[in-house]
Amino acid sequence: MNKKQDALVPVFGALCFFLSAIEFVIPKPLPFLRIGLANVPLLLALDVLSFPAFLLLTVIKILGQAFISGTLFSYLILFSAAGTSGAALMMYALHKIPRKALSLAGISMAGAFVSNCIQLFIGRFFIFGEGIRYMVPPFLFIGSVTSLLLGIFCESFEAESEWYAHIRDADSPLYIQLPDDTNPVAHPQLRLITGFTLLTTLLFIPGLPAKTVIFCAGFALCLAEKQKIYWIPLCISTVGIIVCHLFIPVGKELFSIGSFSLTSGALLNGLEKAVVLQAMIFISRWTLQVRIQLPGSLGTMLDESLFIFKQLLEYKDRIRPRHLITSLDELLLGLPFIVKQPKDV
Repeated sequence: MNKKQDALVPVFGALCFFLSAIEFVIPKPLPFLRIGLANVPLLLALDVLSFPAFLLLTVIKILGQAFISGTLFSYLILFSAAGTSGAALMMYALHKIPRKALSLAGISMAGAFVSNCIQLFIGRFFIFGEGIRYMVPPFLFIGSVTSLLLGIFCESFEAESEWYAHIRDADSPLYIQLPDDTNPVAHPQLRLITGFTLLTTLLFIPGLPAKTVIFCAGFALCLAEKQKIYWIPLCISTVGIIVCHLFIPVGKELFSIGSFSLTSGALLNGLEKAVVLQAMIFISRWTLQVRIQLPGSLGTMLDESLFIFKQLLEYKDRIRPRHLITSLDELLLGLPFIVKQPKDV
């Protein structure tokens, strides 16, 4: 990759994290259900990044989303990694087709379809079992609608954005400047050991009561650090997992309504899956306060992406939903320290 590519990857990565953070607080019935906001930077990057740079951006998006949502050490990262990779490869392959034959909206829909199919397949084995079949129609329908709207938005942004025109047409080298002060967390080794111990215990200790205790421990650790708890997404995703399990009868029948029977085994299975998932998220969120630096260019660009993401969060109130493209464009243009030309150029 050249210097321009090196600089643009963290910028698009930061946009992935920024939009992922917005999506994270939107209530949804399934923990892996996504509107797809974080795919917008991937769509915008199709015309400005080479294939190796685009693949690197995909990896950064997967890791960064896991850091932000606290799912790095949970099986939800399998959903993100598989779905994002499948969608990214499909979108990059299709973007070679002339836009007169296939619009960006069509590319977005194709990528979302591939991602959703992969995630539904994984969800069948990890969370929902046979109950996943009840979620397939609404899941694919929502994915089709949201990906169409996001594709249309990207087409408008490409056409109207001054910032996008600048980074697409710039010929001079670009670079990222990071500050030295990273505000390290105290006793990082102890935190990592504690987090991994809790996660290992959660996965291997049997029984709902024991897993509930570990969930409470992770929840308490996050509260102790005054981390923000998103109650509505927490409750809705928990209820969604439990309800999906109730359609597959297991064990003693508690009561029935018409042809539907509520069984004790189905209820316990749903509760246990929900508790394990939420415990993983809280423990991961607490553990990942430690800065985990990866080696090589990937680690450097992930660090740069997270830095830019934090700067974007400081100015998030400038975004006006009624003038989304204009305000987002102004936000990106108003952060001159993100992308700069070297003084000797």
